[in-house]
Amino acid sequence: METYNALEKSWIESFQSANTDKMMKALYEVRNSGSVKILPVLLNFVNNHRDSQVNNEIIRLVSELKSPEAVPVIAVALKNNDFGDYENAIVAACWQSGLDFSSHLKVFAELFIQGDYRTALEAFTVNEECLGDATEDEIYSCINFLKEAECMVSDEKLPLYKELQKVVEKF
Repeated sequence: METYNALEKSWIESFQSANTDKMMKALYEVRNSGSVKILPVLLNFVNNHRDSQVNNEIIRLVSELKSPEAVPVIAVALKNNDFGDYENAIVAACWQSGLDFSSHLKVFAELFIQGDYRTALEAFTVNEECLGDATEDEIYSCINFLKEAECMVSDEKLPLYKELQKVVEKF
């Protein structure tokens, strides 16, 4: 369990309140502090709440992150949670952030297979952007997963899937 300082605890309390203004103020403070420790709480909020203004602001914050420490936190959250209507926006925030998700190619390949077309398109972009920095093992793992998962690809995503396969195999 993560230990939080007094300021981080106050932010968490703000998110546990139902007060949108309080939450937005806390988000502003989180953004200015650069704290990555609070990121799991924020992503959990998107996963469990319906306040679209706050959710959109959290996603915007994710897209602006520059700390490499955020990468595994975001990847684990995407792997373990269903973000519903916000999933494609969170995946898009990953490539918009410019962070290196190359050690998580398979997570985005899974999102490609399991998600709707928009999520698949965003996951394709993340993988395409990160391939240059990926290890051979990551690339081979992604290739193998894509080959095994081909039978699960919807007809709608099949042309995009074939393109993703080409892009990944090219490396």
